[in-house]
Amino acid sequence: MTGVIFDCKRFAVHDGEGLRTTLFLKGCPLRCPWCQNPEGLRREVQLWHRQSQCLQCGCCAQACKKDSISMQPCPVIDRTRCDACGACVTACPAAAMELCGKEISAEQAAALLLRDRVFFGSQGGVTLSGGEALAQPEFACEVLALCKKAGVDTAIETSLYAPEETVRRLMPVTDHFLIDIKLFDPVRHRAVLGVDNAPILRNFELLCDSGADVLVRTPLIPGYTADAENLHAIACYLAARAPGVCYVAQPGISGWRQCLFRAGNGPILFDRPARGRQPHYKGVIPCNRSSCSRLTQTCRST
Repeated sequence: MTGVIFDCKRFAVHDGEGLRTTLFLKGCPLRCPWCQNPEGLRREVQLWHRQSQCLQCGCCAQACKKDSISMQPCPVIDRTRCDACGACVTACPAAAMELCGKEISAEQAAALLLRDRVFFGSQGGVTLSGGEALAQPEFACEVLALCKKAGVDTAIETSLYAPEETVRRLMPVTDHFLIDIKLFDPVRHRAVLGVDNAPILRNFELLCDSGADVLVRTPLIPGYTADAENLHAIACYLAARAPGVCYVAQPGISGWRQCLFRAGNGPILFDRPARGRQPHYKGVIPCNRSSCSRLTQTCRST
C-alpha cells in the first residue's frame, strides 16, 4: 500500500497531546479560502515553481521532454502536459523548481513517524494531517495500524468529510480525532468550503456515540468563521449532542489571541484562557433563545 505525502513535521506541539510527529497527506475535498497548506489540496505529485528564485535561464524548458514549459520570460507550466517527472527540478541551478509530494509505502511512512518515538514519552505520539488524511483511507489506516502495533499513540486531524465506512475503519487504529467544524450553517458551509456539512456532522455523531476521544476545533477566520452567530451555533449543537466534548477556538489570523463569547444568563461558551494558552470553549449546557439573543463578543488582538 502506498500513499502520497507532502511534509513531515517533527516535534509538533499543536497536533495533539504531548510531543508528536505529524505526517501530511495530499488530497482534500474542501476548498477553504484560508487554507494554510494549498500544496496539499490535490492528491497527485505536483511541480511547483518559485518565481522569486528563478534566474530565467531556461534550463528547465530545455530539460523538459514533454515540452510542458515555455519561457515568458519566466517558466510557464502547461499542467495538461506535465507529468511531474522531475527532469526540470534536476536541471534548475537555482532550485526554483520543486516537486511537491512524494509517493511512499505505508511501511516507509510508519518508519518516518516512529523515528522520534524516544521523545514521545507517555503523552506524545503520531498524527496524520493534510490536506485531508481521510482522503487516502487505506493508506492512513495501514500507517496508523503499524504505529499502534508499535505501541505508539495515534491521532488524526480531519474535517470528517468522508464516507461513514472510512471513519469506521479508522476508529480501531486511532486514539484521538482532532476535528474541524468550521461553519455550522449548511448553506454557508457549501458556499464557502464547496461541500455540504451533513456528512461531517453525521461522522462526528458516529464518533461520539462510539465513545471515541474527540476534540472539536474551529479556526477563527475574520469574515468567515469568527462571528458570534456561527460560533454560538456550533457550541449549542455540541452542548446538545455531545456535552462532554472539548471544543477549542484556534486563532487563524496573526493578531487574534483571544475570543470570548458569553451568552447572557446561559452557559459560558468560551472560557478565559490562562496566559499564553488558546481560548477554550465550555459549551456544556444548552442555552435558551433569550440567552442566545444576548450573546456578546469580546476580541483582543496583540
